[in-house]
Amino acid sequence: MANISSKLKEYFDNKGITQADIALKLGVSKAYVNSLFTGKREFGKQQAETWSNLFGLSSSWLLTGEGSMLKEGDSTPILQRDVIEKGGDNYKLVPLVHIDSVGGMRSKNSISDEPQYIEGYIPFVNAREEDRAIIQSGTSMTPTIPPGSFLQIREVVNWREYFGYGNIFVIELTDGRRITKEVRRCDESPKDYVLCVSHNPDVAPEELPKSMIASVWKVIKVLMDKGW
Repeated sequence: MANISSKLKEYFDNKGITQADIALKLGVSKAYVNSLFTGKREFGKQQAETWSNLFGLSSSWLLTGEGSMLKEGDSTPILQRDVIEKGGDNYKLVPLVHIDSVGGMRSKNSISDEPQYIEGYIPFVNAREEDRAIIQSGTSMTPTIPPGSFLQIREVVNWREYFGYGNIFVIELTDGRRITKEVRRCDESPKDYVLCVSHNPDVAPEELPKSMIASVWKVIKVLMDKGW
């Protein structure tokens, strides 16, 4: 596979795309990318499909070294197509993580007990490098966030000091579930609880103990389809 790795490195070098750029788009370490470029690691089927979808390379070529290096009719890698097709520098491709957030407080996530991995990338305007995208399930946040929507989320590191009441958040619970709610101040016990409000009029607001919260992610934008 040394021939593949050397051609791969030459190809990206000629395009001016660094290993750091590739690692950032893949959500992996630069050392991992370097191991593929130096032939220390071979492509598996899943990795080949990811590189094919993201960079326009032939998955068959990545696995075997045979045939054309590029996918037919796709000669420009997506790192350059970002600017050409997605609206310029204001757009960033946000990794879509294989998890969901459910609207209901007591509902189960559609995706549970499965490994988290990057399914693909979704363009969002003015996104940050640390942003992530996940899918919404359940109907408790309808009509604002119908099931199947894509959420651009950003972690709120200091949520214990300042929650930002009145915004919509994805809340990861200590039992592993993820729920999407508008969060308001709980007037009766603001130090220990938050009030989780659904946008579905048939679902009543409910208090959530802060002790059940593992992490908080602010919903930055909502796409009601894939955006392409």
